[in-house]
Amino acid sequence: MAAAYTWHQGTGVGRPRWVRSVPMLPDEIISSWLVRAALAQGCDPMVLTGEIWPKWRIWTRDVDRFLDENPLTRLVVPSGIPLSFFREATLKNVAEKISGKTLPAKAVWPWILALGARNTKRRSGLQYCPACLRADSIPYYRLQWRFAWHAGCAQHHCVLLDRCPHCRAPLEPHRLQAEDGLVAVCASCKGDLRNVDDLTPCSDDALAFQNAGDGAVRDGKNLFMAQRTETDAWFAGSSFLISLLRRANRSNTEALHVFLGKIGVVIPELPLDPGTGVELLSASERQLLLDALWKLIKTDLADVSTHLEESGITRQGFVSKGEQMPDLFTEIYAQLPDNAKGPRKPFIRDPGQPRSRHEVMRMWRRLQRKMEMQLR
Repeated sequence: MAAAYTWHQGTGVGRPRWVRSVPMLPDEIISSWLVRAALAQGCDPMVLTGEIWPKWRIWTRDVDRFLDENPLTRLVVPSGIPLSFFREATLKNVAEKISGKTLPAKAVWPWILALGARNTKRRSGLQYCPACLRADSIPYYRLQWRFAWHAGCAQHHCVLLDRCPHCRAPLEPHRLQAEDGLVAVCASCKGDLRNVDDLTPCSDDALAFQNAGDGAVRDGKNLFMAQRTETDAWFAGSSFLISLLRRANRSNTEALHVFLGKIGVVIPELPLDPGTGVELLSASERQLLLDALWKLIKTDLADVSTHLEESGITRQGFVSKGEQMPDLFTEIYAQLPDNAKGPRKPFIRDPGQPRSRHEVMRMWRRLQRKMEMQLR
């Protein structure tokens, strides 16, 4: 669709602006603002971004990750919005606090939902609360809805949705058209994303973990197993415990199950091996994990050590081969019995023998993701 907007001089300042001013809303993510800005000018989002960045197909990438200083400055004059506002509307600041190191250009960022992009199509990565969109005078997507530790809405106590409730397509507001008018419309079926009758309640423990994660980002540290812990170590410890929970879900290791049982953790029932990190799990799957994870995190580290000893778990049962263990657990690990059996010979699978269930499930999930993208 051809662009329907024009340029004119802003009153008294002599700067070109869009016909309709589009303010940045509280906690709005920059991709949401770009879509709203386009719709307000009467054009498709891809038309507007093509005008701003003529040689850059920005929707083939994760806009919320990759809009750095130079691209952002091109938005300041036409919008009249300060550069600092745009900086705060991207994921980089939060992701750097969580990672504690340089962020990779292409790989998944820890605890940031991954889009799974193929050209301009998306597999996942964005979620929303229908009740929040209904309450908005102007519907928009929040920055926090890209955080993997957010699986529920703290205001409405419901699990967030990461697909259209009508057609089950991923959320792709950048593919909306000018006539759609609002971001609260599914780009695939044109259904109203706000029209959801039954919302799934989110557990109090999942919301408690969510709040604690927000505190770790906001304050630079938070309690982790009763230890005051820096932001990056807090999330690294949470990732390690999620790995422990997922391993318990797919294995029958008695000692590991006994340990979790002593803490009162109910092992979440998830697909045996989704073959993905927490950043690619659905909101409903993450809600189950975060519920169990909070019970672990709020347990005192000394009690964790006692429960590990009583369960009879070994170092090998606590930390998987090749897994990086956070420094938080160094002393605990040293006290566990070592069941090492010496270096193993490299495993070479006999082509005539069937693959393990674990390997087959991993391959199946990878194939499912590829097929889903091909069919869209």
